[in-house]
Amino acid sequence: MNPQIRNPMKAMYPGTFYFQFKNLREANNRNETWLCFTVEGIRHHLTVSWKTGVFRNRVDLETHCHAEKCFLSWFCKNILSPNTDYQVTWYTSWSPCPECAREVAKFLARHNNVMLTIYTARLYYSQCPNYQQGLRSLSEKGVSVEIMDYEDFKYCWQNFVYDDGEPFKPWKGLKTSFRFLKRCLREILQ
Repeated sequence: MNPQIRNPMKAMYPGTFYFQFKNLREANNRNETWLCFTVEGIRHHLTVSWKTGVFRNRVDLETHCHAEKCFLSWFCKNILSPNTDYQVTWYTSWSPCPECAREVAKFLARHNNVMLTIYTARLYYSQCPNYQQGLRSLSEKGVSVEIMDYEDFKYCWQNFVYDDGEPFKPWKGLKTSFRFLKRCLREILQ
């Protein structure tokens, strides 16, 4: 893990959300991953803590760390306890790259008290076999990988975007892109 990782941001700006999370089939100039998360700590079947926040890729010369690795570094340093079970949910602008998928799978293999669900807006290089294998390896480790639908985008808007008083406004093609991406993911995970 990387010791220079900062704590998560509380939220992102509305324009950032619309630009980074739009579920386009061709998402040009969107070359960083944003990861919104919830962490529930559970003891004796009761939720004992609740954390939320936002990470994005750290690509400066010192840190160079994808959002998934930023989260894992922060989580291990500040949250993780062997005496607590965790339900972690990620809402990501891109699905994990193969390297991040391997790191997450290795982390989950070492920490069976952590359950992870990933909702992703877009599939990263979904035609490439090693990216597909990364998603399959996560699924094999018990990670539920899903494509974000309208309700997921709305949830992110309400919980991870600075409130500007405007409700979430779905973009044209959201539902069509969702159906296409869901079908692609289903084919990958078969």
